[in-house]
Amino acid sequence: MTAQGLMHRLSTRFQVPVFMGKTVFAALLTLWLAYRFHLDSPGTAVITVFIVMQSRNGMVLAKGFYRAFGTLVGSVVALLLAAQFAQDRIWFLAGLSLWVGFCTAGARYFRNFQAYAFVLSGYTSVLVGLPAALHPGHSFDIAIARVSDVMLGIGVASLVSATVFPQSLQELLLRSAGQRFQHFLATSCQVLQGGIPRSGWSLLHLRAIQEILQLDAYRSGGVFENRHVRLQNRKIHHMIAEMMSAAGSLHLLNSQIRRLRQETRHTVLSVLAPVLGEVASVLQGQGEDPLDSGVSAFCTRLEALRRDLPGVLVPLRESPEIPWTGEEVLALDATLLLLSRFLEDLYWYARQYQALLEPRRILPATGQEQDLPAFGRNYHRVAAIDQLHPDLVQPLTAALRSMLVVALVSFFWLRTDWTSGVAATIIAVVISALFSTFPDPVLAVRQMAWGGLVAFSAALLFAFLVVPRVQGFMALSLGLLPFLLLAPYLLSRPKWPGVAAGYGIFFPQLAIPGNGGPFDYPGMVNTGIAELVAVLVVGLTFLVILPGGNWLERSRLFRALRMQMAAVCRAPLLGLRSSFERDGRELLRQLVTDPSGRSGADAAVLRTALRMQELGEAILHLRMLHPVWRSSTPPDPGSAGVERSVDRLLGELGRLYAGSGTFTTVRELLDETVRMASDLPHSPPLASVHPFLAPERLLLVYLEVIRRVLGDLGKGGGLGRPAGLSGMRRPVHAP
Repeated sequence: MTAQGLMHRLSTRFQVPVFMGKTVFAALLTLWLAYRFHLDSPGTAVITVFIVMQSRNGMVLAKGFYRAFGTLVGSVVALLLAAQFAQDRIWFLAGLSLWVGFCTAGARYFRNFQAYAFVLSGYTSVLVGLPAALHPGHSFDIAIARVSDVMLGIGVASLVSATVFPQSLQELLLRSAGQRFQHFLATSCQVLQGGIPRSGWSLLHLRAIQEILQLDAYRSGGVFENRHVRLQNRKIHHMIAEMMSAAGSLHLLNSQIRRLRQETRHTVLSVLAPVLGEVASVLQGQGEDPLDSGVSAFCTRLEALRRDLPGVLVPLRESPEIPWTGEEVLALDATLLLLSRFLEDLYWYARQYQALLEPRRILPATGQEQDLPAFGRNYHRVAAIDQLHPDLVQPLTAALRSMLVVALVSFFWLRTDWTSGVAATIIAVVISALFSTFPDPVLAVRQMAWGGLVAFSAALLFAFLVVPRVQGFMALSLGLLPFLLLAPYLLSRPKWPGVAAGYGIFFPQLAIPGNGGPFDYPGMVNTGIAELVAVLVVGLTFLVILPGGNWLERSRLFRALRMQMAAVCRAPLLGLRSSFERDGRELLRQLVTDPSGRSGADAAVLRTALRMQELGEAILHLRMLHPVWRSSTPPDPGSAGVERSVDRLLGELGRLYAGSGTFTTVRELLDETVRMASDLPHSPPLASVHPFLAPERLLLVYLEVIRRVLGDLGKGGGLGRPAGLSGMRRPVHAP
């Protein structure tokens, strides 16, 4: 085994100890260099290491890049404000508050590391601006010192991450994509083996959303690591889009199988059981393979399954020995159609996953391969998940909150001439900007308060017991070692991100001695108290000013979900399915806080949101079929009447979810359209759409699926605002 292979195995097997050792080594190396270069604030350089350091090299590079960019922009803005309002504190603080609000809004609007750059630009302007305003003659020196501290920390962290037991983000990206593929196949097998109950489906659905967001975060960081990830960036976007499309088809199939079981249609289930079992066995066989083998053969088997469906089921469907009723034949056709659509979407998902595993392989353009399914591909355009932005209310709320924090702490500082007012203002801005992007900022601030309290206690212990007994950097490093190890350990615990942030920011700032001069014991105590007070103020603002999960925000999000349904009925088809799947999952993630069902309000909203997604998927399938059916049917009064009726139905559905239609009108129009479609003579099947079902039959099947989903929504009151919307809490997990 080569030395590089041995290092990789050790770093993978002992991931947490290796991460802790690398972080502490980088922190101590940064501290030594800061003393050697006589930097003004060695603690700031160490804080930068703790903030930037991640377990994977690509994430360190990405975070370091955006931190450097944000620091430079924030420093320039701080210098401009200090130069313009050096003699007027009120106007200076007002300008600083507006800039912090703008940056906080940008952090809430964007995602991943772009949001982090906005956060840094905001609070760096405070870190540089307040000292510069107090000492205008040294403002440029203060900005240079701040930038130097940050750049040193970024440079050392990046160097240590890339050279000491380096761990590639590309490997983690591929492994995460493989795990998502395996989880999807496992979920599909459960659906084919009898369907997944709604409560279990919701858990799997939300877990998939978190995995997608995590995969996208790895992609965002991986582009900084090496050329291969940059080249695969577009492939990852396509793979995520195809996976979400396949998940939508699986959702429809799962609901159809569950309805068959609930309606005790034993004849349909017994006929379908061998086919569903065969498909499940193929998926299980692929699920047992290593994540980089057999994908091409798997795609071939999927296409063979879809191609063989007519030969297996058409004789059974037309067999005189089975006493089929009209409803049973329609249920059989619906299940077959949804199964074939799912196999088609799964095929394209597997193909994009195969392209990700084989960087040098260039697949033909989507929909260009011969003898392959292509239903709806003319309307397929990828909507990248990192292009999703919330509405403007959330960013503006976050901006208002940050501006108020600056105003409150600054007012108290100016009115009382508080010695540590600058430190309190800086920390308050840092926390309010940093945690405004969290789904549960109150929980994050609470954790940071505990981290700050632990850091303050550790700093007191270090200052009074260790500092008087150390001489030289080596003794100082040995004394700092146990205290510094605690920060990366907390950072490796997924449940304590706020505690890790509080400790990693507060302890170096309080405990690490400055470059020359005696240790400032009174300053350390005053600064520690001021920072804890700032955390308390920020926590109160998050609780009071439109707290996360309030009924107004939830109602607005649910209205956005309804408007998305209206767009599904009326918007142009090009790229609509991809954007619907993407935006719907994001809205669902923000709406639902407790998918386990312990909260009645959460369960009601989750049930309604999932049914609306199911309805939207069925409408999209109907709309993609409608132009094909329109062009394939001969012009006659019957088909023209159905065509007009379908157009009216889609328009009325759009008006219903936009708030101007009625459920009764939709049901009456839907029943009329179903009756008209049932009377149409069947034309020959179109191979490009379905191998054995006529376009008129496909139209009837999708209309029936829509009618059943609408019936479920009408029973649960899901066409309006769910009951108990005001009682929901904020999600715990970060995006």
